[in-house]
Amino acid sequence: MPRLTPENKELHTAEMREKICRTFAELFAVDGEVSMDRLAETVGVAKGTIYNYFKDKSELITAVMETRRVIMVELMERTIPPDAPPEEQLGSFIRIMIDDFNRHRHLRTEYLRNNPVRPVPGKIRPGDILKRIIRRGIDLGVFRENDVEETALFVFCSLTGKFRYLLLRNRDADPETEYRIIMHFLLPALKK
Repeated sequence: MPRLTPENKELHTAEMREKICRTFAELFAVDGEVSMDRLAETVGVAKGTIYNYFKDKSELITAVMETRRVIMVELMERTIPPDAPPEEQLGSFIRIMIDDFNRHRHLRTEYLRNNPVRPVPGKIRPGDILKRIIRRGIDLGVFRENDVEETALFVFCSLTGKFRYLLLRNRDADPETEYRIIMHFLLPALKK
């Protein structure tokens, strides 16, 4: 085994932290609940090792949700065409949100239960991308003039409300049906 230097110790720490988060998210996506014992066993470390990286399960969930935020933003930045019509951009945003809901419904349940993630200044969130889409639609004259912040909050809360409804009924979102319903509801409210 190579000698532990400050540089490779830092790399090892970052890799282990990421492995714990990734494993927790994978297990949680399937079962909706993961004990720290099971997590440690799956990662292949002692339970105490997990607590060297996270003081408790709440801190771990917060780290996992932050990782999900980064992944969502990167996916949105990569797949929502910046020069597409605003309606198409909004549709892409909604499809990504529905897909994420279906893939990570248990994490969403936990998020809605405890809301462990607080906005962090300087970090882009999916809501920021939504505001950018709405602002572009207004600037192009496609969407009516409105308060971008409040409109984005309205759209985001509409999606969250729909996801909460599905969670309470323990149902996945049918992507095409939900997409049509949401777009049918939102576009008339936004368009000029």
